[in-house]
Amino acid sequence: MKDPKKIKKAAEADDRHQTREQNMIEVDVAFISVDASTGTPILFLKEKAGDPKYIVPIWIGPGEATAIQWKLKGEPPPPRPMTHDLMKNIIENLGATVETVFVHSLTDSTYLGQINLQANGKTLEIDARSSDAIALALRFEAPIYVAEQIIQETGFPETELKNAEKQPSKGGLEDLDEETLGRYTV
Repeated sequence: MKDPKKIKKAAEADDRHQTREQNMIEVDVAFISVDASTGTPILFLKEKAGDPKYIVPIWIGPGEATAIQWKLKGEPPPPRPMTHDLMKNIIENLGATVETVFVHSLTDSTYLGQINLQANGKTLEIDARSSDAIALALRFEAPIYVAEQIIQETGFPETELKNAEKQPSKGGLEDLDEETLGRYTV
């Protein structure tokens, strides 16, 4: 649970949006790692503002992890468009653009997302998997937002990760104690 000072500071930040009747906090894609026990990619989102900044882990599929990682590393696109590049091409050819994406809910261990498209002067709200929405946001350089409630329920302070990194490591997340890591498993 977040400390009340953190919530107050976040409430004063200008990186908030209202959607689906909840507060949204702007985040960046921090990095991608792999769950040591399952081999599943984990996408880590980090608050842009806040002290301490909170990190939200989202377990995603390997295809989405690859699409996100390519953009993070600035890799050139493959010779033929992959799914998210194809989606970007279609959206642009229809004269639309991705304005924002939201991770708005957590239902049955699945993060639900929304893509807000701007087309013909209208905003279209498109239901999406959060990982697809984020991969598309990176291609359009669109802001990414996460519901404050999700950050409170599944996020952890960046300081926990930094403290774990200071310990002698065998490989990253496996050094977090079971209790800490178990709180964030979905």
